[in-house]
Amino acid sequence: PVCGGRLGYRSKSGSQPQLDHHGPVGIYHVPGKIELVSPVVIGTKTGKKERNMKQAYELKSSDLRYFCDPKKFKFTSTAEVEPLDEVIGQKRAVQAIEFGLNMKNPEYNIFVTGIEGTGKSTITTDITRKHAKALPTPRDCCMVNNFQDPYHPKPLMVPAGKGSILSRQMDRLIQSLKIKLPKAFEDESYQKKIGAIQETYQKQENELFLSLEQKAQKKNLTIQKTDAKLQTIPIKNGKPLTREAFLELSQETQEQIESTVQAFQDEIETTLRDVNKIRQERGKAVEALMTEIALSVVSEQMTYIMETYDDLPEIKAYLEEIRENIVANAHDFLPRREPADKTQTLLFPESAPSYHQYQINVLVDRKGTQGAPVIFEPNPTYQNVFGHIEKKAHMGGMTTNFTMVKAGSFLQADGGFLIMEIESLLMHSVVWESLKRALRNKRILIEDMPG
Repeated sequence: PVCGGRLGYRSKSGSQPQLDHHGPVGIYHVPGKIELVSPVVIGTKTGKKERNMKQAYELKSSDLRYFCDPKKFKFTSTAEVEPLDEVIGQKRAVQAIEFGLNMKNPEYNIFVTGIEGTGKSTITTDITRKHAKALPTPRDCCMVNNFQDPYHPKPLMVPAGKGSILSRQMDRLIQSLKIKLPKAFEDESYQKKIGAIQETYQKQENELFLSLEQKAQKKNLTIQKTDAKLQTIPIKNGKPLTREAFLELSQETQEQIESTVQAFQDEIETTLRDVNKIRQERGKAVEALMTEIALSVVSEQMTYIMETYDDLPEIKAYLEEIRENIVANAHDFLPRREPADKTQTLLFPESAPSYHQYQINVLVDRKGTQGAPVIFEPNPTYQNVFGHIEKKAHMGGMTTNFTMVKAGSFLQADGGFLIMEIESLLMHSVVWESLKRALRNKRILIEDMPG
């Protein structure tokens, strides 16, 4: 290589002669050392001596390459060599980071600063990851439906790596029940039991109406059923009295008939109350039978899942809630009947059940994680750090549910370490304040960015 500029060298006598050359400089080889030598006349020596000196010490291009004999190495490939796992020249910085990582008390965090380009992020991340491997792996974080309050879904902690497995198990369960439950309710034995219930209560209802009719005949009345109510009609000579015939009667006879009809109205109301009770009991009997069949089918399908998480009370309690809810809403799994008035369906279409309330939203999946998580967040926006809630358009508005909640890096680093660049973080004042509040309260709220 060459360089330009004014050069000088120290002679053996120690004096420093001045060279008047400002042009390019060559590198020449001198036995035992490399010196910078000017290719111009030095002092008063010129001509042939200078040319001999130049020829003796001028380097060839091949001399500028260092040749390393591969026989010196005891490996055939660098893949066989253990990688360097130490930080060179940063002993105190490494000790400070390790000291900070071993602080177990809350509200202790590490701030790393230094000259740009010195590998702060790489060194910090590597040291933290080595430290995190010795720590326990935190559990998966899932979000599930709150059957008591659907507007406030609740978290469900699952052993590391099991969240996605549980989610798939629930998806397969719902798909299976969409086939099994309709078959169970279409079974001949179920239909016979339903028929027996209907026949029993219909008989009781008919007996009440028959008794009411007999009481009416004794008072020269007859009962006519309409869609809305029971209508009382007077009888004369064994035939219902028409309105025209009624008006032809004397005033006294009309008043007697009206008084009799009015008095008999109490009997009708008593009978209707008894009929309503019978119908309610019939509905309860049918519902009890449906519950019995649904519980049998659902319990059979959930046996394996319940046994898998038998030693995890929180998960088992959630699965029991799911079983109760499916049994109580078994009709959602049955085929829908076509409505009589299709105009109403066109104006107000009824959406089919989505079954999303039985899904499991895996916010953080620790599958494949060894030790505590180490998350580096290069872009600490509010959504990236704290998560967000997705929305979709529906009927001219926006809707969402717990399955559309997404976790941020803060929740992903739960139980481990979160690394961020402080300059990028301080550019988002809302994130900085929210981060301090979340660390102090040990609580995170996944919501739209505060205004």
